[in-house]
Amino acid sequence: MENQTFWKPALLLLSVAILAVGALFPSLVQAEAEHRLMRRLVVFPMRTEKGFEAIGDEAWWQARDQLTKSRRFLVASKQFLMKSDAFQARGELEPADSIILGKLLDAHALLTFELVDRNLTLLAYDGGSGLTLYRRQVKLHPAKTIGDQLPQLTRKLVDDFVATIPYQGYTTLDALVGTAVFQEGGLKYADVDLGVGSSVRVGDVVQWIKIRTTSLAPVFQGGASVSAFAEGRIVRINEGLAVVEIIRVTSLKDIAEYALVRVPREAERALTQDTLTDQPRATLTVELVSPEANPVEQVNKERRPLLTTLSFVGSIAGFLLLAF
Repeated sequence: MENQTFWKPALLLLSVAILAVGALFPSLVQAEAEHRLMRRLVVFPMRTEKGFEAIGDEAWWQARDQLTKSRRFLVASKQFLMKSDAFQARGELEPADSIILGKLLDAHALLTFELVDRNLTLLAYDGGSGLTLYRRQVKLHPAKTIGDQLPQLTRKLVDDFVATIPYQGYTTLDALVGTAVFQEGGLKYADVDLGVGSSVRVGDVVQWIKIRTTSLAPVFQGGASVSAFAEGRIVRINEGLAVVEIIRVTSLKDIAEYALVRVPREAERALTQDTLTDQPRATLTVELVSPEANPVEQVNKERRPLLTTLSFVGSIAGFLLLAF
């Protein structure tokens, strides 16, 4: 009992020390980290110049609506933020602030909007590591009033952010067997939640991926490498819930609940149609590889395309190791 009393404050002090060092000297704690599923989001009220608070509030509601319509994300309500004493406008966050707020609000990611001198900035942070996930600034049209264009531009920024996310869904547990992978007729399958409103269809190729930070740029804009460890094909889909036949995999145990799922055709569509085309974008390099991935069952070679490794070229904010 005495040892437990001693170690609890000691561990707390150690965590605070690591957090402080990470905030002040991020390069000292930079390390490769694996990005986890981003499901629970917090969107803070927009920070605006004096006199534009009302239109900023309207733009905030538009951002929340745009994020929730696909059912891919759970966005914290105004009531929840007020109850948590966190409903306030915020701009750029320090890594330590992102971690503290992520822990307080139980959020996978935090989004902030800031309007200064007719420039609108959207920043997204990882609520667990404090890493910057996304950063984009757009300039409002000088010939139009802020009120006429801010809500619509906010929606476009949200679409641009979502389009940069390398995955479009995640693995769920099968309702009947309670596992991520199940078997039917000698073939193996997995259930995947892809949200609603996308163009995903039966026959689309699906990849299970892992995202690891590699450099100092925002994670979704050049600061990570994306590698596929399994591949499948959609055989059934209903209201965004898909059944995927697993065709090629390195390790079945990696196809677990919340494993990240990429649909290459849908990812390409989003990057083509939903992004701000006049903004600079990190180059996405695709390299074909031949990992030690074997067919799950005996199938024709035509049904076993090579897995791909996708590389984002760039850099990332420092990684913090915080013992929880």
